[in-house]
Amino acid sequence: MPSQVSDASFCETLRARARSTWDAAVDHRFFREVASDALAEDVFARYLRIEYGFIDTAAAALGYAIAKAPSFRERRRLALNLDGLVTDQERFFVEAFERISAPQDQRTGLPPRGESAALHELFRSVATAEAYEEILACFLGAEWLYLTWCSRANRTPSARPAIRDWVALHAGGAFAEGVAWLRSELDTRGPRLTAARQARLGDLFERALTTEIAFHTAAYG
Repeated sequence: MPSQVSDASFCETLRARARSTWDAAVDHRFFREVASDALAEDVFARYLRIEYGFIDTAAAALGYAIAKAPSFRERRRLALNLDGLVTDQERFFVEAFERISAPQDQRTGLPPRGESAALHELFRSVATAEAYEEILACFLGAEWLYLTWCSRANRTPSARPAIRDWVALHAGGAFAEGVAWLRSELDTRGPRLTAARQARLGDLFERALTTEIAFHTAAYG
């Protein structure tokens, strides 16, 4: 990736260079149906299990990011993100299964399989084999996408509490603060990397978007 040549931040440049993939992800059927409150109940129930299954993978990847972070300052911030994942996010799933009256044997996360597997594999492989900034690029792609989707959908809240709360959880508060921190961290560190590593971050950012598309398509079975 060449050096920055405009006033756009490093993260804005990553997104601009992945524009077609970003637009396809933002316009995914799942999120259009969430925003219009047209999502089928069985699709949302399946999504909950698929996403709940990813929580463990995301927590492990954050753990690697904490270990690989350059100083305590970054580790402390990432620890807050991890705390939100294992508290607020975990609590949401437990309550959502209750709200949709899911059978007891369907209140667990689904293991990676089919179209959902690529997202797990991306986060696991990058977390274990690559460096701090590369891990953050994966999280940025996924979480910036969620924030964008849910900020839009939150303007027209669903009549169904579980869906409404899922959108609200990713539309502001601690989640939005976490995305803002990721952007700030990569905007600072990205331009200092070699051209080869900048290009790698761009590739990982776009791969996170591509695998998110497949991940949410899996909710349709």
